[in-house]
Amino acid sequence: KQSNTRDDDVMRMSANLLACMIALACMGTASLAEVKRGGPWKIEGILIEQAWARLSPGGAKTGAVYLTIHNTSLTDDLLLAVDSAAAQSTAVHQSVVEDDIAKMKPMPFGVEIKSGKEVVLKPGAIHIMLTGLSGALQPGDQLPVTMVFREAGSLDLDVPVLPLGAKD
Repeated sequence: KQSNTRDDDVMRMSANLLACMIALACMGTASLAEVKRGGPWKIEGILIEQAWARLSPGGAKTGAVYLTIHNTSLTDDLLLAVDSAAAQSTAVHQSVVEDDIAKMKPMPFGVEIKSGKEVVLKPGAIHIMLTGLSGALQPGDQLPVTMVFREAGSLDLDVPVLPLGAKD
């Protein structure tokens, strides 16, 4: 009788393990599924595409926006400022590692976009940092962002918020 109990326990554990593996696989598929990113948006030779936002976990009031900026004009341009009505503060930061410590450094002089080139804002590199988010944004929401360029002017975006597991 004891061997049957042990066999039953092994079968139950195997069934539970299989159920957990299936659940994790489904969750992974959902979070890694191709979620539509925002764009393209265009103004005076500046094209923005592949825009997406990711929120910090645990109800933190911070988030980040990632996107690609193409300068299709014959003139260099400069991203001077970013703003979002959904955040108290919005700034362009660059992630760097100094003395084996990861840090975010503000880029107060803007981001240069050379003529005919692109700049990719992505996790672990240049990104738009949002602090003091005003509401509980959820995956699928649209985050309003305004980008101000020296030459091209001001461009309003509605950036989709992707699930926490979204990758660059």
